[in-house]
Amino acid sequence: MQQVKTLGPGFDLGGLGSSLGRLGPAKIGAMVAVALAALLAVVMVARSAGTPNGLLYAGLEPAEAGRITARLEELKVPVEARADGSILVPAEQVARLRMQLAADGLPRQAGAGYELLDQASPMQMTSFMQRIQRLRALEGELARTIITMQGIRAARVHIVLPERESFSRDAPPPTASVTVTTTGNQRLGAAQAAAIRLLVAGAVPRLRQEDVSVVDPAGVVLAADGGLGAAAGRVSEIRQAHEANLRKSVLDLLEPIVGRGRVRAVASVEIDGSRMVARQETFDPMGQVERGRQSQNEQETSEDGRGQAPVTVGQNLPNQQANQNASRSTSSSQRTNETVNFEISSKVEETVREPGAVRRISVAVVVDGAPDADGNAQPRPKEELDRLAALVRSAVGFSQQRGDLVTVDTLRFLPDEGLGTLASSEADGIVLNGTRLALLGGGLLLASAGGLLLHRRRRRIQAAAAAAAAAAAAAAEAAAVETMDDAIATVGQDIQIRLSSLNALNEIIDHRPDEALAVVRSWIEEGTPA
Repeated sequence: MQQVKTLGPGFDLGGLGSSLGRLGPAKIGAMVAVALAALLAVVMVARSAGTPNGLLYAGLEPAEAGRITARLEELKVPVEARADGSILVPAEQVARLRMQLAADGLPRQAGAGYELLDQASPMQMTSFMQRIQRLRALEGELARTIITMQGIRAARVHIVLPERESFSRDAPPPTASVTVTTTGNQRLGAAQAAAIRLLVAGAVPRLRQEDVSVVDPAGVVLAADGGLGAAAGRVSEIRQAHEANLRKSVLDLLEPIVGRGRVRAVASVEIDGSRMVARQETFDPMGQVERGRQSQNEQETSEDGRGQAPVTVGQNLPNQQANQNASRSTSSSQRTNETVNFEISSKVEETVREPGAVRRISVAVVVDGAPDADGNAQPRPKEELDRLAALVRSAVGFSQQRGDLVTVDTLRFLPDEGLGTLASSEADGIVLNGTRLALLGGGLLLASAGGLLLHRRRRRIQAAAAAAAAAAAAAAEAAAVETMDDAIATVGQDIQIRLSSLNALNEIIDHRPDEALAVVRSWIEEGTPA
């Protein structure tokens, strides 16, 4: 008997199934497709109205991102915060939310600037507190300016302004240190570090540029005069830049000759990291120059008188003449001195050699084999390798006195892997937004509906085939039963029915299953060959 399942009053699964069966697969598929399209449209419209798909801020610190997220949740705005410091909101609300958050002081700028001086009254602060507040404000303003540079995400500035000690005329010079954090995996270059040092030195009185140190969070000294770490960092940057230039020069030279991707080059450069200052003074004895001339003239005159008469009373009488017989002598002398000073010409030379001089260059070049007529790579001849080596020596500035080494060899390269054969970690970071999820869900629903229709159609075909097979088997069984009336009569007087049709057989099986089973079993045993 056919059983009909019901879920409640007025709901008949059998009737529903028969109704769907009368519609046909084409109509059912069309109805399912229309329903899924309508559902997909409703989902997309519902999600697009409140899906956070507009970038509000990116690269925020965790604490700052948490404050902004909390404020947006207070405003009842759909928000999505990601681990990389990005905050997403509905695209149509980005401009309005930025202005509203700016009015609330979010996001907070790095450090505190001169607004610190407005927070407290000067009457409530001591002179020490005023100095500290002024120093904090200066550090915060410098950090804000440094963040505006390209590639810098965060910065902290520390300034030391030492005071003049007792019984000291001058105060020690100020110093400063700067810590910068770059975006992504970038590294701050030497030019940017020098710009930061110049900026900080120009903002602090009496601060020299060489007294400003710049480091990154990994502990790498980017700029610091006189420091071993800074010298090592500069030498490393010079070496890496020189090696990169050599590799590029070799590839640009050989790839047009042997083919793109068929040559590999590695360069190693030894850099002299010592700093040398040499002073030399040279005198030229032949290059005499008159520097000064001094002249001195001396003249002397003397007179000497001899034989003077003795002094008597008569000499004191008037009208007495002096003794004319006395003798006198006169002498004179003259001397002239002249001094000439000559200066010997001299030349003073001072040579300063900064770190970065190239001591030695080593370049290794590997070239893929040349393809033959069958397309197989074969080793290149020695003459061709020698010509390539000569070209490489010219490109890298080979110097035999320096002990440079250039090696060019040919080897067979392995074929590149095809796309899609290797696992990629890029797919791990893919984030599906609301539209992609809706499209994916709609596709899955359509695929499920199509699979269900195909499954139902297959079941109907199988059921029809099974019904036909059952009818054929029943007819065969009926014919066999008609030929076995004598055997059935031995079952008993109870079984007095006609076995000429399939209905009689069904009735026997329903009422006397054991006897029917025994009859069928005996029939099978009789038909089995001994």
